[in-house]
Amino acid sequence: MTKPSDEYALLIAAATPVDAELAKNLLEQEGIPVLFHALDRDVAELGTSVHMALSRPDVYVPKEALDRAVTIIRGAWEDFALPD
Repeated sequence: MTKPSDEYALLIAAATPVDAELAKNLLEQEGIPVLFHALDRDVAELGTSVHMALSRPDVYVPKEALDRAVTIIRGAWEDFALPD
């Protein structure tokens, strides 16, 4: 899998669809944009939830917002750890 852009930093690797959407909602409420990036699968006709379940998206945020995003996510998930 390739990285989407040098402007974004990886926050969560291979998130479950529920974790990815939860992170997105929490961060967007705080004004932090979120980008999902995963291997492309040709299952678009099955809908977003099926696509995300099969592709396990990585969750990216702008580099300048990474520290704030980590703080927000750690406040919601006590066992949150940054990817290697």
